[in-house]
Amino acid sequence: MENNRNNTGANAGAAPARIDGIKESVKSLIDSGQEKATAIKDKVVDLQHKAKDKAVDLKDKAVDLQHKAKDRGNAIADRATEMIKAHPFAAVGVAFGIGYIAMRLVRR
Repeated sequence: MENNRNNTGANAGAAPARIDGIKESVKSLIDSGQEKATAIKDKVVDLQHKAKDKAVDLKDKAVDLQHKAKDRGNAIADRATEMIKAHPFAAVGVAFGIGYIAMRLVRR
């Protein structure tokens, strides 16, 4: 019986040491998890900045293309206007011909 008491006393001294070990393990796991979460958060923030920069670049390119298309369309319209002014009878004939062909296609 006394032998059991001695073992219990020895185990009682080891229990706080085991608890302290478990506490340290849990604390290191929490610290590791926080470090990983911080690293993931930093990567997400970095990706957000990169995506925003890409979106701004794409928007700028789209605006540039829009301006180029508008300028090109204006140049074509100006050229057509000059051609019509230079050759008014031919322009009327071409317009009549296009209208006649369109009418024939629509009637079918």
